[in-house]
Amino acid sequence: MASLTLNNVKKRFGQIEVLKGIDIAIDDGDFLVLVGPSGCGKSTLLNMIAGLDSISDGDVMIGDNMINTLHPADRDIAMVFQSYALYPNMTVAQNISFGLEMRHVPKPERERLIGDVSAMLQIEHLLKRKPGQLSGGQRQRVAMGRALVRDPKIFLFDEPLSNLDAKLRVDMRTEIKRLHQRLNATIVYVTHDQIEAMTLATKIAVMKDGEVQQLGSPAEVYDNPANTFVATFMGSPSMNLFDAKVEASDSSKTQLEIHGHEGEAQVVSYNRGFSELASYVGKTVSLGVRPEDISDQKQGGEGTLLCKVDVTEPTGADTYVITLLSGKEVVARMPANANLKPGDITHFAFNPEKLVLFDRETGMRIR
Repeated sequence: MASLTLNNVKKRFGQIEVLKGIDIAIDDGDFLVLVGPSGCGKSTLLNMIAGLDSISDGDVMIGDNMINTLHPADRDIAMVFQSYALYPNMTVAQNISFGLEMRHVPKPERERLIGDVSAMLQIEHLLKRKPGQLSGGQRQRVAMGRALVRDPKIFLFDEPLSNLDAKLRVDMRTEIKRLHQRLNATIVYVTHDQIEAMTLATKIAVMKDGEVQQLGSPAEVYDNPANTFVATFMGSPSMNLFDAKVEASDSSKTQLEIHGHEGEAQVVSYNRGFSELASYVGKTVSLGVRPEDISDQKQGGEGTLLCKVDVTEPTGADTYVITLLSGKEVVARMPANANLKPGDITHFAFNPEKLVLFDRETGMRIR
């Protein structure tokens, strides 16, 4: 396995720049997930690492070696495609071993590797079948087996679970996670599904419009989003964002004016200072709070806001309680036994340790 470094990597199609200077570095054994909406450039970047697309500017390094001009076959990379790309006229065993045959690996060694990989993926009983006789999940395992059997420096996965149903996606996520833990492999994985990103990655690169908005661990990206795009893209339900006017902020006190029940302006007070807000007193900022950091406080108190319950959505494990704040829909994740119903008026409390504040003009994080 090896580390991967992207230095100011750019991609242009004519006058259009689709990747605008990507800087990413991961260590040997890291699981990097490139996540973002359709058209953000994540698959283009993966293809450039693989050598399937050319690099307009910048350098791609595997370990200490620059691979910009290397042929894909010489990069020691294995790729798992969204479409599986299996040979329909070959058996599972032949599909897995095809790359080994092209490299003239001796037959006894090929058979040993097929046995090891098929046991790891629990597909030994499928080795004599052809792809047309397999389910989607089984085909995905075969595609993974074909990559694993090569023991490359880096594995590349291009939305490998997008063709599977919801239950199978969850199962295969677990299999890929288990595989990474067992092999300690270096993996770059592309998805538009932020749940996949959060559950699989050791590092996440959140992309938008050909740029990396934030690079960090899942916890860093979730708890400390760099801007409002990352805040609302990562998490399900996403982070709530609504306007709050900074009434006061010094070393001992913070006061935020928020429009709660019936649009009435209310002041939420905290007996602690948010020093980052000192220059924003008298101005309106975007306040971000995760649904799980909102609680129901029947008696009111510090840091509470009077709200009217608009909708409740029981999910089994939790109940989502929806209200309106500053004209925006806000979702609170409450316990399953939360005794709230539409029309109730109650106090919501925001965990002050988890409040995130953004500049309303730039979208960049303040606190």
